[in-house]
Amino acid sequence: MRLLLIMGLLSFLTSCKDKSSDAQGAMTTQAITIDLSTFEVGDTVLGERPSEADFFAVPLQKSDVFEVAANGIELGSKDGVLDYAFLTIESFNGQFRSNGEPIAVGRDSTEATIKRSFGEPYWIDRSDGEIIMFYEYAEGTIELQFEFPGSGSLGFVTLSRNGVLSTEEQRKLYGVDKPWPPK
Repeated sequence: MRLLLIMGLLSFLTSCKDKSSDAQGAMTTQAITIDLSTFEVGDTVLGERPSEADFFAVPLQKSDVFEVAANGIELGSKDGVLDYAFLTIESFNGQFRSNGEPIAVGRDSTEATIKRSFGEPYWIDRSDGEIIMFYEYAEGTIELQFEFPGSGSLGFVTLSRNGVLSTEEQRKLYGVDKPWPPK
């Protein structure tokens, strides 16, 4: 009898674990749309509370960082609102949009194609064998970065509130010689 009880308990725990991994598996296959001009991640605008419609809403209520490495997504919140999205292009399985329209941003993107789509960046850093293009919006309170590691292909996209260049110290480190905040 004791053996049956132990086997039943183990069976129950195993089935619970399988359901949990199924839920996590569903999250890892979930594609997300990022609008790089309206600053929306899924249905959530940067700086707002995550929309209940977004699969990351509940995890961001429990933790300030939500990551699905298999999808190349890391999202962060601060004071309960969406603070940043960091996307690893190699594994990102979502879509990029600009004002709701699909836009071709991916591993094949170059500095020139990004400029054609987004215009001249506020600042470009060319150090340590990589290129980082900084676009600043809303008087520097929203930052969009395109990072090209040493290989030359687009590696990362970051969308954040009060980004790297929002502090004077970081602007000095990057050698920024333009007025702040950007107009």
